[in-house]
Amino acid sequence: MRPLLAIALLTTFATAAPVPKTLQKQDDAKRVIGTWKPTSSDSAWFEFAADGTLKTWHGQGINRDSAMNWTYSLVPDSTPRRMRLNRVPDSQNGYDCLYECAGDTLKFVFLLRAGMTPPQKIEAGTDLQLHVLTRDTTDK
Repeated sequence: MRPLLAIALLTTFATAAPVPKTLQKQDDAKRVIGTWKPTSSDSAWFEFAADGTLKTWHGQGINRDSAMNWTYSLVPDSTPRRMRLNRVPDSQNGYDCLYECAGDTLKFVFLLRAGMTPPQKIEAGTDLQLHVLTRDTTDK
């Protein structure tokens, strides 16, 4: 009888605790690392590295060319979550983005006009460039 009571108490208290925000931040930073390929006719590929560097390619299918180098930083506390991309070597040439990373899907939208108010949803629109990507597992 005592073991059942202990299990019931542990189950009750273990499921009640929320995930701390500091752990959510770490999860986002780890989740975006990897190579992401387009899910539709979009031609951009993105490779996020753990050191904060980002490479992008434009091309069709597995034929990736015209590589560009960037740095990225995440602001996961924001709602919706935000990301800053800066072109290397010109750190003044960059974009603010909104992102959502769930499982093997990464959605982000470039805010194409400086100083614009970010939308509350991640979707295409005026001065917004949407990318919907899936994790590429073939490069491993």
